[in-house]
Amino acid sequence: MKNNDLKLGYLLVTSPVPNVFVGGLMVTDNRGLPAEFRYTEPIQPTKIQQVLYGQVLSAYIKREVILETLLKNLESKFKCLLVEDEHLVDYPAKGYPIVRIASTKSSPLGTVGQTQEIAPGELLLQVSADGNPVRIHYLRPEKSDSASPEVIDPISLLLEAGEEMDITEPLKRVEKALEIICQEAGITTTGNPPSVSPATR
Repeated sequence: MKNNDLKLGYLLVTSPVPNVFVGGLMVTDNRGLPAEFRYTEPIQPTKIQQVLYGQVLSAYIKREVILETLLKNLESKFKCLLVEDEHLVDYPAKGYPIVRIASTKSSPLGTVGQTQEIAPGELLLQVSADGNPVRIHYLRPEKSDSASPEVIDPISLLLEAGEEMDITEPLKRVEKALEIICQEAGITTTGNPPSVSPATR
């Protein structure tokens, strides 16, 4: 039985030029169609911020600035958040798992749902019968309160979504959208980025 309420969140943070960050969050329905898209304006930390934050600046901007800003402004609810960045996997989400996901060229594992551990906390998951497995990494999320139901295992969510869609493909759409946003803001790999404050649309 198909779950028409199954929505997935796809978050991507890119750095089109050094020390400039932009993030986008798209929520899709069970077929992969976009239900909502939010993004931040390009963010450029000042030289003082770069010195004060040092090596933790990138993780801080991705988590506390971009992710929290996007989540706060999002109207749609999702059951699982899919990301590409390792800095986001251990974000203390409440009520849903955060899964780092990536396509692979590994040989199929066999039947749908079969897994293969490749590193502590990381595994390959066979989502479709004829495709390559995907690589996933996730931590167990916290529950929002004691009255909340148990969080569904992300593997079962991904397998259910995989019946109707390519579960990694929406991240490519978010990446392309962020490229367009940066181009419209005058940011290219050869251009000078503007100094802007965090905002979301």
